Amino acid sequence: MTAWWQYKGLRALALVVLCCALYLPGINTLPPFDRDEARFIQATRQMVESGDYIDIRFQDVPRHKKPIGIYWLQAASVNTLGAIDAIWSYRLPSFIGAVIAVLFTAAIGARYFGNMGGLLAGAMLATTLLMGVEARLGKTDAAQLGAIMAAVYVLLRLWQERALPTWVAAGFWLAVGAGVLIKGPIILLVCASIMIGLSLSLRSAAWLKPLQPVWGVPLVLLMVAPWLIAITIKSHGAFWQESVGQDLLSKAAGVQESHGGPPGYYLGTFFLTFWPWAFLLLPGAVYAWQQRRSLSIQPLLVWIVPFWLLFELFPTKLLHYTLPVFPALALLFAAMLRDTTLLATSRLWRFALGLGAAFVLVIGVGIPLAPLFAFPLTMSISTLSIAAGLVLVAGIAVARSLYTSRQTLALGIGIGVLVNFYAAFWGQQFPGMDGFWVSRSAAQLVAAHRPLCAGPVTSIGYAEPSLIFLLGTDTKL
Repeated sequence: MTAWWQYKGLRALALVVLCCALYLPGINTLPPFDRDEARFIQATRQMVESGDYIDIRFQDVPRHKKPIGIYWLQAASVNTLGAIDAIWSYRLPSFIGAVIAVLFTAAIGARYFGNMGGLLAGAMLATTLLMGVEARLGKTDAAQLGAIMAAVYVLLRLWQERALPTWVAAGFWLAVGAGVLIKGPIILLVCASIMIGLSLSLRSAAWLKPLQPVWGVPLVLLMVAPWLIAITIKSHGAFWQESVGQDLLSKAAGVQESHGGPPGYYLGTFFLTFWPWAFLLLPGAVYAWQQRRSLSIQPLLVWIVPFWLLFELFPTKLLHYTLPVFPALALLFAAMLRDTTLLATSRLWRFALGLGAAFVLVIGVGIPLAPLFAFPLTMSISTLSIAAGLVLVAGIAVARSLYTSRQTLALGIGIGVLVNFYAAFWGQQFPGMDGFWVSRSAAQLVAAHRPLCAGPVTSIGYAEPSLIFLLGTDTKL
């Protein structure tokens, strides 16, 4: 197996197959999620129906919170596949973005920590719970992560080699332009954090010269400016007022839409979002401090720390806001696990890893079992018990494998159980929770009466945007 992973194509193929096994279950059977995804995909649907690819609207209301990029990607997917009513066609850009992010993470890991280090980092990122969620949702975050990782790959290649072919530098600026079109300044924050941090460590920014910003910055402007000018004219400036004034600045100034939390929110929720590998956080932090002067660890630290602290201080908090640093964390943890000297010489270190793996994976049993107390399930109790038992056994096996320094075996066991968990939960259990999908139940009730009344539906007392996608743009809430 180790000999096979020397081939770049085989490693990439293995990760693509893994992503398909993890993310495709449920991508067509899960109804639209309220409220963000439902608004994104409904706005795209109206874009395709109307043929207006400049303005963004949710029914008759302008939707100017985010740039146009994700809507164009979803519209391209829908038009290419001819599947305007199929929800999976709107989710396909998110799936592709997640796969791209995993592949670029693995490519960075292979450059810095060897082939197995890259494979380990890519697989860890792919199997985190938050990636499993975002890869299935038709909104910005997974597609944005793909653009971010394409840009970061170029930056870290430049840091390692101190030179770049012109076409690779062009790829950096194209990725930045795509990221800005998808979600505005987030990609700029990530790239600026890495550039400034590494330049400060060198006390010079000369290493960035091969990026050729003289023509690179105008290339980004050429990508972004035409739509910005068009939407400014069409909306009479309302786009800037809503996207910058009402969305971005209001999130920085106060809690928006009740999505708040104290500093430390993301650290506290990390054991859920980065499950099942979150147990590596404490030993990873110790390892990062020990290796802080290493040329391969420094880029990860200047990527993680400023971005994480910034969003911890932001009053508005949502679980997915720190997703752009997840690849860096996966790379850091992979570097630690591949440090055979550390694991071979420190019995206490191995014990801490094993204990953490057992604790977090056992706690993870609660994830598939928790819905049992809230919603009726299509899966039987015996099936859930078997699934929980497998996770328990896997937790013990992973802990023992890490304790005996068999990281590849631990990874294989963990991934094997996670593939089964995702297939069962996303593909069967979650879509079958009728009590959770109220809009779907309402749409099924309406469908029975459609032959007698083909006109628009009015919903009184229930106003979730997913209902509009399921019943049609002319639905009245």
